[in-house]
Amino acid sequence: MVKSAVPIVILFILGTLYATPLTGLAEDYPVSVIETDSTPGFAAPKLYLNAINATYRLLPTLVHNRTLHEPLLINTNKDLGEIGAPINWQFMVALIYRQVKAFNQFVQSQNVATFLQTGVPWQLKIFHPGIKPGALPARKAAYHLIVFCSGASGSDPALSNALDWLGTYYARRGYVVAIPVFIGNDTAFASRPFYEIATDIYALQASLTINYIGRIFNKPFNRNVATEHVTLIGHSLGGFVAQKTAIQDPRIARLCLLSSVFVYPPNWPGFLIDTVDMYDLLNQQPKKRGMALHVQRFTRPPYPIPCPDFDPECDWIPPVDGFITQVDLSSDPWEPHTCDGEPCGIRDGTLYNYALYEGPKQTGIKNNILLDHGGIVASGVENDAGKEEVLRYLDEFFTEFPVTEQKSEFSDERPKACRNN
Repeated sequence: MVKSAVPIVILFILGTLYATPLTGLAEDYPVSVIETDSTPGFAAPKLYLNAINATYRLLPTLVHNRTLHEPLLINTNKDLGEIGAPINWQFMVALIYRQVKAFNQFVQSQNVATFLQTGVPWQLKIFHPGIKPGALPARKAAYHLIVFCSGASGSDPALSNALDWLGTYYARRGYVVAIPVFIGNDTAFASRPFYEIATDIYALQASLTINYIGRIFNKPFNRNVATEHVTLIGHSLGGFVAQKTAIQDPRIARLCLLSSVFVYPPNWPGFLIDTVDMYDLLNQQPKKRGMALHVQRFTRPPYPIPCPDFDPECDWIPPVDGFITQVDLSSDPWEPHTCDGEPCGIRDGTLYNYALYEGPKQTGIKNNILLDHGGIVASGVENDAGKEEVLRYLDEFFTEFPVTEQKSEFSDERPKACRNN
């Protein structure tokens, strides 16, 4: 897990608003698939991260870190810095610059400097309506965009087709679906030398994905994809990335968290901010943005993580907001419950991710008893019914919280920090 920045956004929109909800436009379109650097005519996007732009992309995030004041956490991990050092602002700034350099050295082993002059290419897999890659069927209303953030190790080559079922399903129904391949997010993800800022990098990739879709599908006076109002879906670690993206990118209109993790400082001291920090930021914006939240739990037994102490049978299914009264969040909202005496962040994650958001959201957490935590990317008949449940819950959410389409003549809606990528 990791953290994200909070850039300023400038939004210019001219044109006609279309209030038709996209779920009402469901059709059985043919589907094309674009894989950057493999599909002719679609070069990979590039990411530029160096000591200079890290200053305005990452450092502002630290302002919102609640732990960087007395009593400070004490570092116990030699990979983060000096053992026994207080984790304060200076400690975190030094950590960020070291990890930015480590990231650049990882992606370009010959590079020993802090700067990458040519940028880091990374890949995207895109599903869209139409019979020719890059060509959308003509229609009056703009197509809606879904960006999916994969969980830890979800960008491993072995999982390159693991989410085709979701991309194909929504492309047939008139959506453009983009799945970024997060840099270094394979089976060795946890050992990456830039681990503490990885989710910040991935959140930046998610925003750059929206920019890329706009470049390939939209032209001046002809806006085919509504990149101003985007649906963002995240699974597991990708749910944490999706929340970070929503903080820094006001184009996110709907946030869908599937078995998403919950990050808290004692277990993740090198992260720039934690889950509660993020919701503090998101809750400053609901009236302006109206971003809608959807949360699913995957609870098919047997459970790899023990049940919480307050629910030894793992049978709680929160039907309405009021269920939150079962758990006291008042004294220390980021302190996790324990499972057999050990922290259990993933199973508690859905609870906190839902409870802490004060903006528009579906009533209650949707409980998917047909999938375990990793079932969404696993093959096999036993997971098919669970995946259908994922889609059913998402469709219900999309119907309840439709986006407003915009067929704009001109727009530069990108976050300021993303405009040069």
